Amino acid sequence: MCEYCVSGKSCDHGTGKAASAPCACSLAGTAKCPGCGCECASWDWGLGFAGPAAVRSFFGVGDDENPGFSEYPASKAQLIAAATQELQDAEASPADVGWLSKNLPDGTYPDRGSALSALSPTISWPGIDPAVVVARLPMQAIANGTRLVVGPDQTAVLVGKNGRPLDPFGPGEYVIARESAPRAAAESRPPAPKFPKSVITATPFFASTREIRTALNRTGRTRSGESVVVHGSVTFSITSLADFMTRAKSPGRGFTAAETEAAVGGILGPAIDQTLAAHDAREFDGPSKLIEDSIRLSAGPAGLRVSSVQLDPVGRMSPTDQLAAMQKMQAEAMSHMPPEVQARIQAQMAQAMQRRAQASRTSPPAPPALGTVSGTPAAPPSGAVVQICPSCQASNPASVRFCGNCGKPLPTKRACPRCGTEAAPGVKFCGNCGGPLG
Repeated sequence: MCEYCVSGKSCDHGTGKAASAPCACSLAGTAKCPGCGCECASWDWGLGFAGPAAVRSFFGVGDDENPGFSEYPASKAQLIAAATQELQDAEASPADVGWLSKNLPDGTYPDRGSALSALSPTISWPGIDPAVVVARLPMQAIANGTRLVVGPDQTAVLVGKNGRPLDPFGPGEYVIARESAPRAAAESRPPAPKFPKSVITATPFFASTREIRTALNRTGRTRSGESVVVHGSVTFSITSLADFMTRAKSPGRGFTAAETEAAVGGILGPAIDQTLAAHDAREFDGPSKLIEDSIRLSAGPAGLRVSSVQLDPVGRMSPTDQLAAMQKMQAEAMSHMPPEVQARIQAQMAQAMQRRAQASRTSPPAPPALGTVSGTPAAPPSGAVVQICPSCQASNPASVRFCGNCGKPLPTKRACPRCGTEAAPGVKFCGNCGGPLG
């Protein structure tokens, strides 16, 4: 349909005397208005199917620059012969032609849309990959009359052109039509008068409703300003894909299991922060019902069902927790920056750390400090073992796992290869036998 028909405006080349008469292309459903020659999208624009990428390319699916096979009408035999030649030239797998031969019914197809509709009479998602929780099917439109099958452990939703979830579907079988998908139909091209073929302009998304257990690690401040940390786990499942995609800000291609867990953490985290900020630390002694309740209350509106919450007692932040929280904040801040900015910042940080390490190795020795004799450091107090960071040479208490100067992980303790005595990190010779530790 031409731009006038799509936008709902009057067409200067209408079929009737009135200025608002429909354009001829809306009656014919063609790619070019026979009355005015306006370029317009054919009725099957956006149709696709879940098949080999090479076969989709043969039909021009998903590629505006590749119109695909266009010599219609064409029989199945003609389409198979043309696909065989093109896929051989593209060095595609012979199995791709086999897939087309198996899935395309016998018959003659008047246009591309008829062939695409025949290749996807039923839309479903096998959901057999455990690494994928939410899947986007490769199509931007669905032909009216197509069957939509949602498995017993699945949920689905049609997503509009602007990425907004529209019509939801629970487990069962449906026939896609303007009545079964009213919100998507309202955003689709109206059916052309006297033209039987039409589509619903939307992309189907499927989600698994299986339970997923994710770790929960959150830091925050109480009402009195005390820094605390929440550790535990949450077991959840997606019950409303439309609500989940709205709250989780879907990337437009679905969610892997890891992305789903990260999105759920982003949904539940602010509720935990608000609960911490509204109470004092003493109110979180032992397993906190306050935090569990906040998790369950925030999950429902986001399309999630929480079946289990396991929390450790809320505790004060250790130096390691504080460092991890700082690193997480830095990573989240950088994730919103353009890739070139991220690369520049990472390079600057690496150069600064390198300069600091070089300076620590080449700087003159400091004057003797209090507690030293002839510039030789006095022995540390009994039990005060320190470890040296291999990256920046800074001294750290033996109890920490990350360097307080540069943030990098510290080496673990080693055993002497000669006598087996355990030595503190950074020590070069065994304190028991004097042997080198390597």
